[in-house]
Amino acid sequence: MTAKVSTDPTPQVNSSQRVPCLVVVDAAIENYQYLLASPFLGKEIHILDIQTDGIAQLKTLLSQFQGLSCIHLICKGGPGRIELGTTHLSENNLWEYADEIRQWREYLSESAEILISGCELAASRVVQAFVSWLCLLTGAAVRVV
Repeated sequence: MTAKVSTDPTPQVNSSQRVPCLVVVDAAIENYQYLLASPFLGKEIHILDIQTDGIAQLKTLLSQFQGLSCIHLICKGGPGRIELGTTHLSENNLWEYADEIRQWREYLSESAEILISGCELAASRVVQAFVSWLCLLTGAAVRVV
């Protein structure tokens, strides 16, 4: 089985397609191509454009699916913030994107999980508030791995 990789943030797939786990990689991750190897083999993988608003890209991407059990975000960031495309999301501006992020619920299963890795998000105490707000908005369990 091979990884399904898309660099197009608006893939042409059936809107009722059910995929258990979606891996979203920000192209700003150095050598991200190597991440597409074995750990993600067989999973739906999409690459975010670093020149475009990442939240908008995610909204477009997620609208193509239903019942996702997991979204694995691999992105850059720092203490208390993540970078998705041109969007630098932190506790300070999370509410500016609240409506868009809240819409993710429509595409997630009831027991969905959002994993965030590849960044230093957890390097501060602010992460607890940030993750709690993401949990509240999405209805998913959010973990920094």
